[in-house]
Amino acid sequence: MGIKDPLPIGLVAEYVFCPRSAWLAYAAGAFQHNEFTVEGEILHRRVHGKGRGKRPGKRQWRRVPLYSYRLGLAGYADLVEEVDGQYFPVEYKRGQLRSSISDKVQVCLQGLCLEEMLRQPIETGYIYYAGSRRRLEVGLAGPLRRLALKSLKEVRELLRHPHPPPGRLAAKCTGCAQREACMPEGPPQAERFRWEDWLP
Repeated sequence: MGIKDPLPIGLVAEYVFCPRSAWLAYAAGAFQHNEFTVEGEILHRRVHGKGRGKRPGKRQWRRVPLYSYRLGLAGYADLVEEVDGQYFPVEYKRGQLRSSISDKVQVCLQGLCLEEMLRQPIETGYIYYAGSRRRLEVGLAGPLRRLALKSLKEVRELLRHPHPPPGRLAAKCTGCAQREACMPEGPPQAERFRWEDWLP
């Protein structure tokens, strides 16, 4: 992928989660699946397969292609809702409701694309966590928007480098699908990833 190509929204969100993982997945093509990514893929297929919906006072569109020419950004919204002329991107995630900055950046970037496409402000988005069956409302202005735009710029710089950023073992590495590609040997104090640790 050339740096002049539109960047995937998911790449920027992955960068916020872990720059090294983002580089390995998109620059080196080293993305690996594990049970968590497969569960997320199944969830998204179910959501996208439902097509367009209409409820009283609300319209819904699923798997909506998004693009921002201004930002050089492309991707999909799992769901776009319209209520009284206001539009809201909705991102679906596996697991329990949590406050994840990378998830928030993802839905913020979706909102920025919608703003350009619809030519109207998009100030609110939602993240639906399937494990909790609850939505988290996300304000898309202020600090979050500034972080999303800053991260977008930093990803372009990241992809100019021929090597990934250095790896540092952290709590978020537990269960990460990239762990084997990221740190195949692991630091001396770390154990290697084992499927047995994640199976019931």
